[in-house]
Amino acid sequence: MPPVARGATSPVPQIPAPSQEPILIRRARLFEGHHVGRIAARTYYDAELTKFLSPRREKYYSDYEFGFQSRAQTRMFSPRNITYFAYEKSRPEAPIGYMQFVRLGDDEAAKKMEMDVGVTGRGCLWVASWLWWVWVKMNLWWTGGDRTEDPEAVKKFIGMVEEEERLHWEGREDRANRWHAQSVVVYEEYQGRGIGKRLMAEVLGRADSEGVITGIEASAAGELMYRSVGFELVARFSGENTFEGDSGGVMIRKPKGWKGETLNK
Repeated sequence: MPPVARGATSPVPQIPAPSQEPILIRRARLFEGHHVGRIAARTYYDAELTKFLSPRREKYYSDYEFGFQSRAQTRMFSPRNITYFAYEKSRPEAPIGYMQFVRLGDDEAAKKMEMDVGVTGRGCLWVASWLWWVWVKMNLWWTGGDRTEDPEAVKKFIGMVEEEERLHWEGREDRANRWHAQSVVVYEEYQGRGIGKRLMAEVLGRADSEGVITGIEASAAGELMYRSVGFELVARFSGENTFEGDSGGVMIRKPKGWKGETLNK
């Protein structure tokens, strides 16, 4: 990951210098998507994909960060989503990393996640997600939309994502039941301390106990870490999706004791 802009005129917010305190992991509370937005926006600010999608992020940084926040919060209303934060021991309300995963498929473990929430719980989540959707739409209407984005670039990228979905996930019975990464990010200043691995352990333990694979679209910066926890490369990104250069791509981790057939590429 390239260094985050630090100039006097940069809109990127500063964070306290890392301390030597222990790093702890906690489950996110329902309305903590703003922490995800803050971490993701700062960390991805100089990424090539971000430059492509949000060329005006310097001028409209609040719009740029709100985009990450709104997407993260929307995910958290799903009973199949899990979100965890990493934080310094004395600052639990100021996370320095996070992970978001979703459970896909229709096996017993996937269905149990919804059943455990209960009918009332699912209803409350639906109402909360609807109210959030209305609030986001009103916010975008008031500001005139996301002023950082290049609409044509966004449309093009959505097409790339859909193509990767068709190539590697759709219609694949051997990959239907899985945990899938929605986002895994640690502040650059805290990288190299094993925090990403500890966050990943929260979902990989579940995948092992359920006997299902875990899928991820890995960045170039994250590929080495994912390999270290058992992921294997299925394919590099295809077509015009060249933002990660010759690294990164679609990766899969088989659970411990995997008894299924070899996953075809």
